[in-house]
Amino acid sequence: MYFPRMFAAFAASITLGSAAIAAERTIIVLDASGSMWGQIAGKAKIEIAREALDRVVTDYDPTKELGLLVYGHREKGQCKDIELVVPAQAGAASLINQSVGKIKPKGKTPLTASVRQAAESLKFTEDKATVVLITDGLETCNADPCALARELEETGVDFTAHVVGFGLSKEEGREVACLADETGGVYLSAADATELQEALNETVQAEAPVEEEAPVEVTASLTAPDSIEITKLMTVDWEGPGDKFDRIQIHDPNANSGEGKVIRIQTLHTTDVASRELQIRVPASPGLYELRYYHSNQKKFLAVHEFEATPVEVAILAPDSVPIAKMITVEWIGPGAKYDSIWLWDPSAKGGEGRKVREVRLRQGDFENNALALPAPGKPGTYELWYWSGDDKTALATRPLEVTDALVQMETEPPHAAGSMIKIDWIGPGARYDEVQLWDPQAKGGDGKKLFSKRLRQDDFDNQQVTLPAPAEAGAYELRYWNGDNNLIIASQPIDIDEVEVSLVALDQIEAARPINVIWEGPGARYDEVQLWDLSAKGGEGKKLFSKRVRQGDFENKAVTLPGPANGGEYELRYYNGDSRLVMVTRPITVQEAVVSLEAKDRIGQGYVIKVDWQGPGARYDEVHVWDPNAKGGEGKKLFSVRVRNDDFENQKVTLQSPVKPGFYELLYYNGDNRKVMATRQIEIVPIDIGIEAPEAVEVETKFAVTWQGPGARYDEIQIWDPNAKGGEGKKLTGRRLRNDDYDNNKVTIKAPDKPGTYQLRYYNGDNRAVLAEREIAVQ
Repeated sequence: MYFPRMFAAFAASITLGSAAIAAERTIIVLDASGSMWGQIAGKAKIEIAREALDRVVTDYDPTKELGLLVYGHREKGQCKDIELVVPAQAGAASLINQSVGKIKPKGKTPLTASVRQAAESLKFTEDKATVVLITDGLETCNADPCALARELEETGVDFTAHVVGFGLSKEEGREVACLADETGGVYLSAADATELQEALNETVQAEAPVEEEAPVEVTASLTAPDSIEITKLMTVDWEGPGDKFDRIQIHDPNANSGEGKVIRIQTLHTTDVASRELQIRVPASPGLYELRYYHSNQKKFLAVHEFEATPVEVAILAPDSVPIAKMITVEWIGPGAKYDSIWLWDPSAKGGEGRKVREVRLRQGDFENNALALPAPGKPGTYELWYWSGDDKTALATRPLEVTDALVQMETEPPHAAGSMIKIDWIGPGARYDEVQLWDPQAKGGDGKKLFSKRLRQDDFDNQQVTLPAPAEAGAYELRYWNGDNNLIIASQPIDIDEVEVSLVALDQIEAARPINVIWEGPGARYDEVQLWDLSAKGGEGKKLFSKRVRQGDFENKAVTLPGPANGGEYELRYYNGDSRLVMVTRPITVQEAVVSLEAKDRIGQGYVIKVDWQGPGARYDEVHVWDPNAKGGEGKKLFSVRVRNDDFENQKVTLQSPVKPGFYELLYYNGDNRKVMATRQIEIVPIDIGIEAPEAVEVETKFAVTWQGPGARYDEIQIWDPNAKGGEGKKLTGRRLRNDDYDNNKVTIKAPDKPGTYQLRYYNGDNRAVLAEREIAVQ
């Protein structure tokens, strides 16, 4: 694997003596977001990182201080999930290796805040400090890594950030490369294994210490438009040394009270260097700017090109006012750049600082028609719509929006019985995620809890009606109209749930495995059921044995039938409300042991029928089995079975076919509802005389008589078999059922094959699919 060598190379590079890489105190910032479970060459990136870091820190100079900071490893969806696992210290190899081995990626990517925390832990404003960021994704916590890089560079004594990127595209790489570009560090792009290895090798070679040489005079030039509209992509042709960390900048000479400020950076090695052409985004503010070629080796500008960023029309077209939670259709005029979006802004939030309420990227809407839609807030007030330039993080246009109150209400027709279904008529926004909720205000110690909810669009939306189950317990509850887009309750009202009569009527005692007839009284809701509960199961915790939905029984007469348990004992019938998952009433029932027996002859000839008299529950799935206890290495196997209801049920008799292999077998009484054998008895299958008498030779296609001796079972037959057919596997040519011929005299008439040859006459037992006797016959 080359991945461990990657980090070994990188570790070696940060211990070299050059100004760009050397550092006495370093912290590795490791991405442990959920995406680190992604794979490169069939292996999870986190596993690659573990193996690589193990080699890196083991070979790291133990006299120099090294630490580890991890983000996204403890909680999902939390931007504050950042932990300084190992503070920078000498000899930290074993601590870091142990910590990395325990990491389980799961969260977000707060890489900006993580780099800041790492820098602060190194006291970057007082001492020289280096941070190495290893990431496979971009910032996901609304922070600007480029702005942070400029801040750390300006306020730090000698701060450097290096970035190692797993599988990032060129565009993504640019977004994190600024951390390195702004602080004099390096960005290592690793789109795949080969690029990763090459990039690291080039970095190590480029940063290796070399002897001082006289500087070589180099020149560069830039060709670009003299004027171009704001936020456009500007094509720049350049000539120059094209060294690995050379970069093209856009500089605002009037920023910072005339001191100037670098607004854009494009490192040449992240572009198509061979074409000597790149594209860079024009700033969002009109004015005069400078395009500059920065030479990394000599740390100076080799070429400067002045250009003017000219204004473009930017406007937002939308209604002046909308009701709360309604969808707002917005048409826009503007640059339509990749990261541009429309914001819904609340200027009164955060004590007047304002807050972004909603954002929709222009490219997520109807981009061709310059239109998009976003939901209005759930509270009335004065808001603003902004056209937001994502590249420059500035508003290019704004317009006010008045959000007005609207009628929101819910109506029902009382009374509402516990466990019943409640029909609710609603008036409100009807937005895509809106729902009506049934709320228990007393739950969770008074914090309340949502019991049931229904999306408006999942019910009768045209007639503005939803149906919710009532709780199974009477009391005071609330109906709530919940607006999903704003995560806000915009209307609520009380609702009383009344007591309901619930009862179960059944026999106090039944015989084991007999069906239990139950008359019930209760809500009869969609998921309500009558259950049979075994109180002694699971060490006294109990267990549901059988259940029947009340709507699957005789609903009009409120009757259900349950199977009875096969074991005697004390049980419980329960009325269970499925919506609330609550037992509303119980009643005990005693199950008595059943009398179960099987009577049959002790010894039966092979292949003959077995006549069995049975006594038992006679339940719907009860069967009598013929069981071979020696089959499957002693596990046993069912050979024949018959439902007791499929035979002479009134006289409690069944008939089964016997095996053809002599030996000891068992008859079983099997209760299907409980999957239990309730009675057994042993029988012996004994040999009988089985044979075939026929001419030794017959002519082709002539009929001849065969006298047989054997069980004469229902599917037994005399067959003519061709042993040479199918390449020696053999094939039945014809067969004659014994019962289709002269059964009393044990004779059948069969027709000879149409081709001469040696064949076999077989006595075939159909129930067991076995040949019981055979002899040769010549056909002439």
